[in-house]
Parts: sequence; C-alpha cells; structure tokens
Amino acid sequence: MTIHATGGRPKATAFDMDGTLLRSDGTLSARTEQALRAYRDSGGIIIIATGRPPRLVLPLFPQLAIAHYFIYNNGTIVVNAEEDWRVDQPIANATAYRLHQYVLNHHAEGVCIWEVDDRWHANRLLNREEKAYFLGPADQLDPIILSEQSMSELQPSKILLPHTYDIDNLAESFHDELNVYRLSSAPCVELSPRAISKASGVEEVARRHGFTSEEIGAFGDDYNDLAMFQYCRHAIAMHNAIPELASIASGTTSSNDEDGVAVKLEQWLQIGED
Repeated sequence: MTIHATGGRPKATAFDMDGTLLRSDGTLSARTEQALRAYRDSGGIIIIATGRPPRLVLPLFPQLAIAHYFIYNNGTIVVNAEEDWRVDQPIANATAYRLHQYVLNHHAEGVCIWEVDDRWHANRLLNREEKAYFLGPADQLDPIILSEQSMSELQPSKILLPHTYDIDNLAESFHDELNVYRLSSAPCVELSPRAISKASGVEEVARRHGFTSEEIGAFGDDYNDLAMFQYCRHAIAMHNAIPELASIASGTTSSNDEDGVAVKLEQWLQIGED
C-alpha cells in the first residue's frame, strides 16, 4: 500500500467514537483501523474525543492505542498516550451539589450519575431496570453511593441524567455553569462545565503543538460535537449526523456503518494499491 500525504490533510484530527468511529453494533471495523494507522504513519496526530470515561475506551477498544491523545467525558479529561501530560477540569463541587438538589426537587426519585476518578457514583441504589440502562460493559461493579459528605467534597468529571428530566428548564437554570448535552443515540443527558467541551480539549492539544484551528480536523455525528466542529477547520459530518452538525460541517462522508471515517481519510491520504 502506498500513502501519498497531501497538503489538504490536517496535521491533527479529533475523532468522536460512538456513531463515528464505531459502527452501530459497537465495533471498530478493520478498514477504519487501517485508515487510522495510515493517517498516523503519514504524520497525522490522532485525538480520540468522546463523552465516554476512560474505562470505556481502551479496555474495550485496544486498537485505539494508536492515538496520541484522548479527550474523555466531553473534555473534562485530556491526556496523552504516554500519560505524562494531563489536563483535568471537573465540574465545581457546588454546582454538582446544586444540580443534585435540582433533580430531587423536580423528581423525588431522580437519579444522578457522577463520574469521579473513573468510577461511577449514584445518589441512590438503582433498581434492576436502571442498572440495565446505566451499566456499561466495563462497569461490572455497582455504583458507589454518594453520601452527603461525599457530595460536599467530590468534583465529578461528568454527570449523567435520564432523558425524562426537563432538559430545556435544566439547561436554562444552569446556563452559566454547565453544558447540557442531549444524545441522539440514547435517552439521557450529559453535563460538563460550561467552559469545557471537546473543543476545549482539542484546543489544549493544539496549543501544546503550536497548531492553529485551521490545521485541525474533526469527525462527529452528535450534539456534543457541535463546539468541536465550530473550532476545527476541517470538520467532517457523518452521513448519520444530526442536521445541526451537518449544517456547520466543512464536508461530509458516509455513515459510521459504511466506514465513513475510513472513506474520508483515504481521500485525504490518496491511498492506492501498488
């Protein structure tokens, strides 16, 4: 295989995972993995930008160890592959506690999931249905139950809520403090600090390398990719992307189930068989 890197290839590219790199069945195709390796071999810097916590990335997808950087929990954790450089920007404790009180005031049996130190915590015991919904494939242990004392001390990297809560009122109530993301692929809401997003994570990496936003690419499909698309010059929307994202993209590609990331990377690199 011959790789011809072109002037149009971004120096660094951020890749969302679910709905972008991963197919609908949750797998990473051999073609996409090969295209990522080719992009890296051409000198491109790979950034995995996801709403997932660390435990739900490399342990499940060791192929992604080829990445140079990982942005977890929608930007609150940014770390390089060697783990000798890291930026943590969690939700302020006072904000997290007020959000918990807000949920309980509106839904007496409401559930708040806090991500702290790569473990999940809950404000109460979960019933069987809730466990089935919230339990990730790497979460074999029940969540740590948040005590009043822990709520007064902990700073979560991310908070997850069920979709049944009024997202518009919640977003308005915490407009100055939190980003409130709905997900198109699941009935839940993710929250992170207002100034933090996948875009701020990519900007941290760009600053470290002296890159401008003009030199960075991004692939995505969902609401939590919007800020990243506004920041990155080469923003590629998947065919399965939400309309709001597609409308601000600089380009499009095939769906995640049609290896859209690989298709575009191959175009950037002009890969051909000898």
